[in-house]
Amino acid sequence: MHHSKWTSLLFALVVILIVDNVHRATMWESEILNKATSMKYNCAPSNIVSMAATYAVNQTAKSDPMAKPKQNVVLLVGPHKTGSTSIQANLFNWLHNDSHPSKLAPSWAWPSPLEDMMDAGCKDIIDYDEMKKFALIYQWTKAMREDDDKEKRGIKCMFSPNGTQIYSVDQYLAFYEKEFHRQWVDGRGLVTASEALDMIGESKKGSRVLKRVVAQLPWHSNTVPAADGSDSDITAVVVYRSPRSNHLQSIWHQCCMDKESFEHYLIHLNDRSWFPTHSLDSLNLANQFLKEGIKTLLIDLAGVLVEGYDVSNVIACDVLGAACTTEKRFMGALDEKPIIANAKNKNHTITLEQMQQIDEVIEEYECNFLTMLGHRSLTILYPSALDKLVEKCEGLGDRDLFGVEALKGKIVKIAKKSASGS
Repeated sequence: MHHSKWTSLLFALVVILIVDNVHRATMWESEILNKATSMKYNCAPSNIVSMAATYAVNQTAKSDPMAKPKQNVVLLVGPHKTGSTSIQANLFNWLHNDSHPSKLAPSWAWPSPLEDMMDAGCKDIIDYDEMKKFALIYQWTKAMREDDDKEKRGIKCMFSPNGTQIYSVDQYLAFYEKEFHRQWVDGRGLVTASEALDMIGESKKGSRVLKRVVAQLPWHSNTVPAADGSDSDITAVVVYRSPRSNHLQSIWHQCCMDKESFEHYLIHLNDRSWFPTHSLDSLNLANQFLKEGIKTLLIDLAGVLVEGYDVSNVIACDVLGAACTTEKRFMGALDEKPIIANAKNKNHTITLEQMQQIDEVIEEYECNFLTMLGHRSLTILYPSALDKLVEKCEGLGDRDLFGVEALKGKIVKIAKKSASGS
């Protein structure tokens, strides 16, 4: 009888602990759900809860000092001109500062094989100050992308300055695979950031590049010791910027504002085989990851700004689990201002009415992805512009949608109104 009494007490204690952990998880899910209270489409709650459950597991692990946080690989893939350079600068600094109040450094790594490359004979080829931050990940991305040997010659350490090839593509990528593996088996999650990864949205090369990225992750590596993990531990983070015409304008800033006017740039879109449609197309980029079975997080930049947050802090706090206040400030560094980098501006002759028309046609094209917004592996944070997009798409009824080439034609037609004076 005495034994039965203690068994009952033990059982009751276990139940209490389970209920407490469920309550903690529910509270954490509620916090994530509060970021999307304005979502009007039916898929929203399941989208938010699915990622919130992951956060809840990690948060519960944090509350237990004996529990090991779950490792993840976070791919920050842009696209271009969505604050990506600022995000990279901030996260690089926070992840390399063990004493930073965010407390990210012990749990997360920004993997860089720079030291290995220099030890392997590239010391005189690589400018350490230039490469130590972001360019090295860009070079990794470029090595996976380029089919043209001429383009590959610009990849430092793969080629010498005189054009002599030092390493094959596979040998070069092995530097990165080894560093990914080292950081992972040491118990850190991986943060890999490059807006050049938006090439995964390309129709021809995208799927191949994504498969190559995944193949280099620790659990697919032949490096000893074998690493635990699976593709379910990957999260791709995509940023959606609006107004959409402003995103397009910033792409012009990046590539061409010193060579041609915005009007000329738009009028000749159809003449540009190199026009980076994938850099504008956040929803298609997210869709490519989802089609390959990768969990995807879509951050609506307009909603972030409505809340008065910085997107770098949002990623640190909401994605990486930094020690933050509810205002997305770091505990112990409430006045810290994140870096704002690579912001460019130049006046143009496209009218406000034309910019609004460009917004409308881009958004109509994006209605192709309305179903995707309900994907069970997609999480949407801070929906604002996406709310409005869904309302617009639902209002179109059965109207036929159009693809990228037709979108370019519509933008050209709008831009030509300025040139003709009509």
